[in-house]
Amino acid sequence: MDYKSIPKIELHAHLNGSLSNKNILELHQLKYQGSDQGVNADAYKVQKELPDLTQCFAKFKYAHDLTDAPERLGRACENVIRDFQEDNVVYLELRTTPRATEYMSRETYLITVCEAIRKCEKTCPGILVKLIPSIDRSKGVQVAEENVQLTRKIREKYPDLIVGIDLSGNPENTVFRDFRKALQAARDCGLKLALHCAETAGSVSENLEMLEFGMDRMGHGTFMDESLETWKMLLEKRIPVECC
Repeated sequence: MDYKSIPKIELHAHLNGSLSNKNILELHQLKYQGSDQGVNADAYKVQKELPDLTQCFAKFKYAHDLTDAPERLGRACENVIRDFQEDNVVYLELRTTPRATEYMSRETYLITVCEAIRKCEKTCPGILVKLIPSIDRSKGVQVAEENVQLTRKIREKYPDLIVGIDLSGNPENTVFRDFRKALQAARDCGLKLALHCAETAGSVSENLEMLEFGMDRMGHGTFMDESLETWKMLLEKRIPVECC
């Protein structure tokens, strides 16, 4: 069967986690002009041995280095959308965390991504793209609340693009309850919630708390079956589970 020809929907695509090797090399060239400085593109690639969660998050640093300015961020976004269209994805929800860098504010970051999606409406007419800004748990509660406020602001300019809020990032040394206020604010303004949950073993109590808080979709849910109670609640609430 020719799987590539089958129309698809992609609901869990992290922008900086969707860069192809070709895209990485192009961005590296744009930033470093062929020098040996900066990112070693090979370090970003998935090797034969699967990395643990900490190593997985470390790989995102390489992508972040290459998308730290509006020009390269916009190019990366356009390339990712084009790659998904070439794989015959007809509907894509792209997610990314607004980041402040030396070259742009978090607001500029989010606007740049929205404008790239707008541009692709003409250059990639075969795919419909929506945006889910992310809250990175590792960046703390204040940044989370600021990113929700920013999302609400930018959504006024792009009401047809932004459809939800994602909670993701390295869960180590964080607790879900700290992010409830920010997530509730997003929910109150009509945004859907996609929450990464049960990504690590031994998180049953937090998984229950997240399920009781509620979500529209769950990211991964890898260890959801550690507890029969959480498994039953997931089924009863009929929460779809995404994988990236």
